[in-house]
Amino acid sequence: MTLFATTADPAAPPSHVPTTAIPARKAGAASWYTLAVLLVATILGSVDAMLVTLLTEPMRATLSLSDTQIGMLKGGGLVLFTGLATLPLGWLGDRYDRRVVLAACVLVWSAATGLRGTAMDYTMLFVASIGLGVGEAGLGPITNSLIPDLFPRAQRVLANAIFGISSIFGSALGAVLGGSIVLAVEKSRHLMPAGWQGYETWRLTFFVMAFVGLPVILLVLTIRSARGKAAAGYEPPTAESAEPVEGNASGASAGSAAPVAAVGADGAVLGGISFRDYLRAHWRTLACLVAGSGLASVGLSSIGSWIPIVAARQFGIQPAQLGQGIGIAVMAGTLVGGVLGVKAMRMARRRVGLAAPVRVLVLGYGAAALISIGLLFVRSATDVFVLLAMLLVPLICGAVVLPNVLQEVAPPHLRARVIGVLSMGTLPFAVLGPLAIGVISDAVKNIPNGLAMAIVAATLTGCLSGALLLRATEPAFVRLLKKVNATS
Repeated sequence: MTLFATTADPAAPPSHVPTTAIPARKAGAASWYTLAVLLVATILGSVDAMLVTLLTEPMRATLSLSDTQIGMLKGGGLVLFTGLATLPLGWLGDRYDRRVVLAACVLVWSAATGLRGTAMDYTMLFVASIGLGVGEAGLGPITNSLIPDLFPRAQRVLANAIFGISSIFGSALGAVLGGSIVLAVEKSRHLMPAGWQGYETWRLTFFVMAFVGLPVILLVLTIRSARGKAAAGYEPPTAESAEPVEGNASGASAGSAAPVAAVGADGAVLGGISFRDYLRAHWRTLACLVAGSGLASVGLSSIGSWIPIVAARQFGIQPAQLGQGIGIAVMAGTLVGGVLGVKAMRMARRRVGLAAPVRVLVLGYGAAALISIGLLFVRSATDVFVLLAMLLVPLICGAVVLPNVLQEVAPPHLRARVIGVLSMGTLPFAVLGPLAIGVISDAVKNIPNGLAMAIVAATLTGCLSGALLLRATEPAFVRLLKKVNATS
């Protein structure tokens, strides 16, 4: 039984009639422009998210925050509500103009960034973190839904690779820009309104970034209209837009694509599996994938949010230098990890076939767990940044293949919602990670390197257990991909 049923095309020629191959459709300039705008929005999100890390220590000093409270801000406030908002935003992205949904997301997170600058206590800071998480939650499902709409399969891997690598380098750029923005704000304090000049630098930085979001919102609204399939009514490919099919005299081909299931305005699938039936049929495989990745995320949450704080707290470097160090580390780790990731995927595909992405993730999580032990032996901020780059190498190896896995694990008409469900499934683990590190750090705060010990404990436990579970899930993952590939 196939993953989802297909309906016959009444206009299709009889099987005995030779067919002519349809020319390959190529993405136009509008598609590449949209990809560029998505990158701009993603980089803005990276800068706003990175500022939270760069300015953690100044905020902690002003508002007298504990590490447990910091963990709640990063996990309970930011990560929790990012996850909770992912599925509703994916639902909206499947039904309405995705550029409008994305523009609204940028507006929400920019407003939350400004609100963070007004915080006078932990409660207000937590509320602002919720807004930031809700706004940035739209980037994942909307971007992963837009790219397949804009690019045919022949160009989709290239588009995903460009966006994925650029996004990762965008994170590095976000760190560098974030540190530079903090420094620029401090130097230009005298040019600001008189009422602002008495505020701390971290508050002024959040105010400035709130206004930066406005031109990005306008830019997003200029991209190619991308109305969700469930709202517009998804049509099977026509002679002008279909993917190329190499057929024989009978019109059959092992690589030919099955007709795409249409989706009604109410979200019901016409001739395809429903969202509910898909989850019912494959929940065990999806649950294992979520649990494996989630356990690893308990430890991996330290890489972007807590390890930089080790450099700031133990070695006293300022936000500008912290941003530059993080940026260089991310760029170096991404470059090496990207090259190794391509080679690892080629080797893994030759050895394990469709299981290659999961196998690369397993090896990456295991390597990251072992490398994290080095954090106990750092002696300078430079050592911290070198270790950060080393940790990123195995993680990037897996990250470069993840978008294609997310897009291919479900039928096209369910893609955004499935991505939302998978993201929400990892939510408890993602919330637990930053909070667990904060709680452990407070428990051992009298030890000089207590924060580093907390990070290593969480990373070892989470990454190793996640890697073992994903390794055990490989056979089921392969069966799921075969079912999807057989009908797409």
